[in-house]
Amino acid sequence: MGAPTYRGAIAAFALSLAAAIAQAGGPNLIRTTGLPFVWANAGAVSYRTDNGPLSASVNEAAARARVDGMFGVWQAVPTATISYSRAGFISATGAFSDGDVSTVAEFDAVMASCNTATQSPVIYDVDATIVVDLGFDEDAVIGFAGPCAINATQFLSGSVVMNGLFQDGLDAPVPDITPGQFDAAIVHEIGHFSGLDHSQINVNCLGGCGNDDLAGLPTMFPFLLHESQITLSTDDVAWISRLYPGPTFATTHGTITGRVFFTDGDSQAQLVNVIARRVDTGGNEDRTTAVSVASGYKFRSSHGNPINNPTGDSFGTETPGDIGLFEIPVPAGNYTIEVESINAAFTEGSSIGAPVRIAMPGTAPAPSGPIAVAAGATVSGNDVTLIGTPPRFDQFEGP
Repeated sequence: MGAPTYRGAIAAFALSLAAAIAQAGGPNLIRTTGLPFVWANAGAVSYRTDNGPLSASVNEAAARARVDGMFGVWQAVPTATISYSRAGFISATGAFSDGDVSTVAEFDAVMASCNTATQSPVIYDVDATIVVDLGFDEDAVIGFAGPCAINATQFLSGSVVMNGLFQDGLDAPVPDITPGQFDAAIVHEIGHFSGLDHSQINVNCLGGCGNDDLAGLPTMFPFLLHESQITLSTDDVAWISRLYPGPTFATTHGTITGRVFFTDGDSQAQLVNVIARRVDTGGNEDRTTAVSVASGYKFRSSHGNPINNPTGDSFGTETPGDIGLFEIPVPAGNYTIEVESINAAFTEGSSIGAPVRIAMPGTAPAPSGPIAVAAGATVSGNDVTLIGTPPRFDQFEGP
């Protein structure tokens, strides 16, 4: 299982995240039963931090305090139960014994212990030695994170790596970004560590947008566009709570479900981005309060074939009813449903739902709704039929 990498174009401040393990918009990895992989709910998720500086200008104590705050962003969600606990410094293992992960050999040793579920390390890559050794450009990867080991139902360990060159107080060889931008990026990574995939909401912000659109822009958006993304959006809160529901989740949130169909009304469409936007108060509430998911998010993205991929994917269901299905957790209220293509830039590591982007066929219909969603209720049957998609059969085939 690969780990997501955080990449970006610093000059344009469009920092993108690569999530090689992405399985669905919403949860990161789906079991064959259709349930998401999550950390065990009993006790806090334990992690260990590097006993060295983050960079030439951020010492170990300052880095540790910032990491604690980053985990705390997710732990503070009132409708979720996930919590985290620092267990100490990274434990000695194999070639690693001096407390500071500063060489590739030490990184490999620590990751081997993560892969055997011995510990979950948070590693400070002071000079990008690790980033470069993994084949990435030192000025294009802020960090990466994700699970290391799983069992049949749960994450057992995970890792976070942070590139200190972005916080060393120097303009060369990598220009610094602000502490707020850097921390927002790593909060995003901790979202992957916790089991979340990317989300696409207010994609117009790629070209610049106002404060209301920024307020609705998820922390788990594939690109980091603004340091305000350190504050979780409605989407982030809804999905982390769906994975780790607290007692108040059912008293504050409901669910909208449906399927996306081709124009024939029979064939389900996969990997269409579906957004529920709240429309209770008017104004720009639909821009600030929205939750999304990719259609068919539970269904296995690759089934393999006997020619070039006999094994296919090991995550997701093979249940036909999950094809084209969307399930969106939302705060109680009235919502419209709209669909759109996943942005062309969101492929491979920056993907939503699958590493390969599949453009939405046809044209999106007008938003549907309003749909009234009560707390604790599931409102089903909110199907969307795309307009003008190609026929299911051509002249050489029969229905």
